[in-house]
Amino acid sequence: MSKNVNSPAILIVEDDAIALHSMRDYLSRAGFSVRTAANGWDALKRLKELSVDLVIAEQTICENDGCNLREKMMLNPATRDIPFFVVTAQDKVDTVVRALRSGVDDCISKPFDPVILVARVQATLERRRAYEEMVRVDPLTRLLNRRTFEKEVQEELSRVQRYKRNASMILIDVDDFTRVNEESGVSMGDLLLTCLAGVILTSVRVMDIAGRYRGETFFLFLPETDIDGAAILAARIQERMAAIADTVAGFKLTFSCGIVNAPEDGADLPTLAIRSEKCLQHAKERKRGAIIIWSRDITDHPKESGTKAEI
Repeated sequence: MSKNVNSPAILIVEDDAIALHSMRDYLSRAGFSVRTAANGWDALKRLKELSVDLVIAEQTICENDGCNLREKMMLNPATRDIPFFVVTAQDKVDTVVRALRSGVDDCISKPFDPVILVARVQATLERRRAYEEMVRVDPLTRLLNRRTFEKEVQEELSRVQRYKRNASMILIDVDDFTRVNEESGVSMGDLLLTCLAGVILTSVRVMDIAGRYRGETFFLFLPETDIDGAAILAARIQERMAAIADTVAGFKLTFSCGIVNAPEDGADLPTLAIRSEKCLQHAKERKRGAIIIWSRDITDHPKESGTKAEI
């Protein structure tokens, strides 16, 4: 069966070959893109590599392989909002209640009816889609959520092309944010994200578009702004945020940036997003707080000057 590249992605974490085959088969037939992991550590690795819409994990794997999969996912802003199903070995009330109280979205007991599994997955994803469509802003940071940000940027890019204008886009990602959550607590991590969002909102113009892309990653779209202007703004936000983090949390917080220009580096959002992600990847490979600017002339070895480089 050929899979639709836009179909929801499910990650199954299961060491029982029969149960794994059954879930994978029925979910694939229902149109989902299915990936698998053998244990919790493997699942965390795949979550870094893949965009996943829902996780289904066997309970003992979640709790007993030293990973504590659900707990690790909750500590990471990029994964904590992913719907999570637990598969239990027995249909006992105390087992199911304990699983549900751990914060999972649903609990399924073996042996399970695959048709019911598919229906529960579809219902959960539909509720998540309906919620995201209702909410225009990210509830934590009060910046635009990803869906709204992308919609507004698409409209701006149409104007850029129509009137032959100029714009820049900045992708911001907080450095070592998982460690911040682990060492200082999720509450402190959330506070720092809201502080960063506040700095962004007070640093941009009314015409600019600011959104939360995922977890600790943010996008800024700056109409009528060239690359140098975008780099200056990113450095200004870095400086202000470092001072606030030192006051609030008592340590230095940095973020890395990737910057692209429209229409020079791309006239559509997917192209700009891919190139800004590549810039960010180069920034992460260099040092904390690096600002990388996309250049079509040099793609493999960025030239770095201070904290800013071109690739």
